Amino acid sequence: MPNISIVLPVYNVAPYLEACLDSLKKQTYQDFEVIAVNDGSADGSLAILEAYQREFRNLQIISQTNRGLSAARNAGLAQVTGKYLYFLDSDDYLQHDMLERCFRLAEDKALDVVKFDAEPFAEAGNRIMNAYDSSDVLQENYVYSQKEWLDAQRRRYNSPVWLYVLRSELVFKHGLRFVDGILHEDEIFTPQLFTRAERFMYIAEPFFKRRYRDGSIMQSSIYASQTSYDSKREVIRLLDDERAAAKTRGAQRFLRKRCMILAIDIRHYAKELQRKGALPVGVRLYVTMRAWIRKVRRRNGVG
Repeated sequence: MPNISIVLPVYNVAPYLEACLDSLKKQTYQDFEVIAVNDGSADGSLAILEAYQREFRNLQIISQTNRGLSAARNAGLAQVTGKYLYFLDSDDYLQHDMLERCFRLAEDKALDVVKFDAEPFAEAGNRIMNAYDSSDVLQENYVYSQKEWLDAQRRRYNSPVWLYVLRSELVFKHGLRFVDGILHEDEIFTPQLFTRAERFMYIAEPFFKRRYRDGSIMQSSIYASQTSYDSKREVIRLLDDERAAAKTRGAQRFLRKRCMILAIDIRHYAKELQRKGALPVGVRLYVTMRAWIRKVRRRNGVG
């Protein structure tokens, strides 16, 4: 049984897949398995996986019809055997010592979650949207309790799961899975993870190399997408359910803020996409109050 399981969804990423797989072959720590889920690729991605499998003994390939990122991650998750778990996107790649440093830290400190930073880079004509740098709110060499971690996340939060190495037992114990059929699935999975984990640490190193490419989900205009709008509404509903069930004040406050931020965000979508229908009452009241406060501040020349 390997120490680390890497779940790698693959869908039409042939131009980038070799760079991703090469970054795994070059890792300084090699006690890991790769569970590649070919999600109905039609561009030669499967052939690349099969070619690498012949020389990459710890690469497993699962093929399925195209069902989306959540379903692909869940299919890989069902095959995980490692003590630690990592979700990698197949159009990005890793720094050569990422697995070793995260694994050693997690083992030495008995951690549930190890967080690190990302270094974004863009193809021609694409705009870098996020620096993925938490060094201004998190400190290294410190074990965070859940309360401390959630307090820090209220100041600077990153939802992408590829910024975290996880203890597999935590995910399986709580039955965590990605919500099928929606975009922005990390916006619910990561908060669920944070409110169940107990020990966290941060490494101020851009281990993850984040590619902004043509045709990716987040490079498309999300504010003109009905699927994106409806997905965020569903995430808000799920987060509010999590908040209602949360057992600590810290978890409740963190989840409430995530609800509010997403509820404010969906107001920026194209008006013709915004379907009528009530958000959770507390969320709706908060957003209305915030809009009123902004209006008053502008009228008074503040902000």
